[in-house]
Amino acid sequence: MRIFVTGGSGFVGGAVLRHLRQQGFEAEGFSRSGSAAFKGDLLDPPSIAAALAQFQPQVVIHCAATTDLKGRAAGYAANLEGVDHMLAAVRGCASVKRGIWLSSQLVHRLDRAPASETSFDPVDAYGASKAEGEKKVRAADGGGAAWLIVRTPTIWGPGMSAHYAGVLRLIRRGLYFHVGRRPIRKSYAYIDTLAAQLVTAATAPVEAINRRALYFGDPEPLDVRAWADGFAEEWGRRIPTLPQPLARAAALAGDAIIAAGGRSPLSSRRLANLQLNYVHDVSAITALHRTPGVHWREGVRRTRLWLDGADPVAREDAARVPALT
Repeated sequence: MRIFVTGGSGFVGGAVLRHLRQQGFEAEGFSRSGSAAFKGDLLDPPSIAAALAQFQPQVVIHCAATTDLKGRAAGYAANLEGVDHMLAAVRGCASVKRGIWLSSQLVHRLDRAPASETSFDPVDAYGASKAEGEKKVRAADGGGAAWLIVRTPTIWGPGMSAHYAGVLRLIRRGLYFHVGRRPIRKSYAYIDTLAAQLVTAATAPVEAINRRALYFGDPEPLDVRAWADGFAEEWGRRIPTLPQPLARAAALAGDAIIAAGGRSPLSSRRLANLQLNYVHDVSAITALHRTPGVHWREGVRRTRLWLDGADPVAREDAARVPALT
């Protein structure tokens, strides 16, 4: 089976390609840069069509996207027009029988579960762009191929985005703290667990996935307090706990610093995110993908090695996939 992965030089796409090849699939990536076999751009329709025509894949896994969570990117055209172009290319390539379209948990606010697979209440501009992308896939019926939309939670592990790796670096420097003692549970996705689930989705019975929007991720939600403590232990540190009133005062001070153009590890928005619980229903994929995935403690160890530059697997990936450096 030939499987075509967009965003093949990125964090998720690179991991998916690695898992596919380990399992013996003929898999190639599509990217603007890096070592992907097919160079092109989501905003350049002929480059997509030419790549599909040459490779003739049976499955397309669409990982490529603009993922800037701070709104600094020059728009989200790749998540909007780029999806239109991919759908048109799939419709024009008769070999493609299945498409897997990566979306985000941010298409709906995290403090309440969506009422249905077509309920949207985006968290931010990025989430809104991914919600529109989902609507485009549905409206085009996947470009004529069986389709699955995958909503991903926070993805962590070696190669994770600077946005999230920054939190771990705060732990390493002793600048991170817990707020109160109430457990915080969140749905996360360790990168290798997510990649393996996507490989399963590429070959699952079509009736189990077609025309669905499903949450993927670690089988069990993380206790974020224990997870952060795990990283602290790796670095020989202990995370202090701030009482709620002191944390709120520090967040307000951080708001003032940020408003004045400075930087602060804590703000009111960051404090609210730290204390937010959310757990997604991942039972649909865990029923298909019965492998439990990487245990979070092993994931913490691997990620710490990567952050410290001591993980040979991460170095190998970085050499192949520049986006992972």
